[in-house]
Amino acid sequence: MKLKKIASLLSRNKCLIIFTSEEGEQWLSDGAAMYSISGMPHMTPDIVLRIFDVPPDKQAKWHTRESEMPTAIDFADTIDDEQIIEPLSISVEYRGESFLLFPDGRNIYSFNREYLKPLLDKPDYLSFYKRKTENGGFVLALKVGLELKAVIMPKTLHETEEYTKTIKQIADLYKSMSRDRVVNAASEVFSAVQDVIRNMNPETGEVIDDESQE
Repeated sequence: MKLKKIASLLSRNKCLIIFTSEEGEQWLSDGAAMYSISGMPHMTPDIVLRIFDVPPDKQAKWHTRESEMPTAIDFADTIDDEQIIEPLSISVEYRGESFLLFPDGRNIYSFNREYLKPLLDKPDYLSFYKRKTENGGFVLALKVGLELKAVIMPKTLHETEEYTKTIKQIADLYKSMSRDRVVNAASEVFSAVQDVIRNMNPETGEVIDDESQE
């Protein structure tokens, strides 16, 4: 886990939330992703901003707060009903951001690829899990080995009219291309059959090749 990478993500919106569990474990968040800083000394917003190299005269521009851990998500390293999942082989670039797509039944959830960067120092040990929330939602739990290191909330791209319209246009174009290929293939088969018929002896049914006609 790289703190500088977390700092880069949180500085985009200048938002820092420090969640602390009853056991004293702390997580850093910008409201869309949470990162465990287990094993580090107890942090306060002032300490974190200093670690992030935020100059004192710019710290006032940050929105900071401390809070108890969210109760809607289970932050144990392993829970009974979590499921390991893999992203689709394609990702989506939308408004300058890259999103990984994770299928879940008839739904597809989008997660900002940027939020993976703090954990990419150990990519071979990184795995993704679907973890349900109390309200039936779905968050992406990221583990390094068996330890939960981050939780990312989905981005509701499907609720954006521009996004869904563009995806539909792409899907319609692919369908049209597929239909064109089928029509072209059928036309080629038909032409080949006509060639055979033209070269067929009407009495014997034998196909006459070019050499036999000479």
